[in-house]
Amino acid sequence: MKVTSLLTGLAVTVLPILHLSAHAGHDHNAITGIGTVVSTATITGSENFRYVTAPGWGAMPGDRNIGGLHGDLTLDKAGNVYASTRGKPGIVKFDKYGKFVKKLKDGLNEMHSLTSVQEGGKEYLWGSQLKANRAVKFDLEGNIVATLPNDKTGKLEGGMGGLTEVLVAPDGHIFLFMGYGSKKIHKLKPDGTLVKTYGGKGKGKDQFTSCHGAAIDLRYGEPRLLVCDRDGRRMVHLTMDLVWIGLYGSQPMRRPADVDIRGDYAAVAEIEGRVILMDKDGKVVSALLDNPDKKQWATNGVPAHKLHDSGLSAPHGIKWGPHGQIYVTEYSKVGRIVALYPAK
Repeated sequence: MKVTSLLTGLAVTVLPILHLSAHAGHDHNAITGIGTVVSTATITGSENFRYVTAPGWGAMPGDRNIGGLHGDLTLDKAGNVYASTRGKPGIVKFDKYGKFVKKLKDGLNEMHSLTSVQEGGKEYLWGSQLKANRAVKFDLEGNIVATLPNDKTGKLEGGMGGLTEVLVAPDGHIFLFMGYGSKKIHKLKPDGTLVKTYGGKGKGKDQFTSCHGAAIDLRYGEPRLLVCDRDGRRMVHLTMDLVWIGLYGSQPMRRPADVDIRGDYAAVAEIEGRVILMDKDGKVVSALLDNPDKKQWATNGVPAHKLHDSGLSAPHGIKWGPHGQIYVTEYSKVGRIVALYPAK
């Protein structure tokens, strides 16, 4: 396995779980340049926060690309990864080794965001189905069990157009983020009843240019919402009652599209060509797969033969894995999922 180091002289021991890739022993010349998967391992990051990409992770049968991506991914309790596509595959399942398992039932394409929940000992996924203007709850086979808004929701200020994110709070309340629409956030009870609508278009306090992605932030005692105001180039903390707390980190950012939190660190997908790790104080502690070619930032039009193993083009969705790995989906017509594993 070829390792292209971004850090001169770095000796790397990859965690044992990196041996997972079903393609790790293959001739990667067969998949180089098709844009489906990373085909060479790249070491990236700064001291104490170094990662290595997993060659072959996320290839479809026949080493084909996954297809157009403008969405997200999430994990189940077993570590399987579910990724959303724009086209007919809909939701695609990979095992924890990055091997294709199956696609879920039809009707789940265009999920802009995905998140996992557990209820009554069962696992479910929530997604924001962008073109359908609805939030969808479904089981791990793809059976739809609930949609929002429902008959209890009532009229929503600003409507449901442009739904980019769905989150479920620890107490069961559901948050809908209208990042491509009204720039408002709707808080609903678990049964779908509207509690509060917050936000609107703008660049000031209590406003968003695009409340695009978000996460439940448990690092400060009481849960908070951490919101990616993507086109405002900033991140915002809110209480769970949708009250402004303040900005997180230094601005301007490189258009943060999505965020996920594990322990004391937030992993942020900046659609302008990189992933960053931020601590509780909002300090950037590491930048991963930073792409120096600005022409490739924030576009889904980079052709397969120009995608770089050592740099991201348009990171869009992001999730931590149970062993500290980081999974990233790119906004891409070609389609690519990048898996990064801790290195030491």
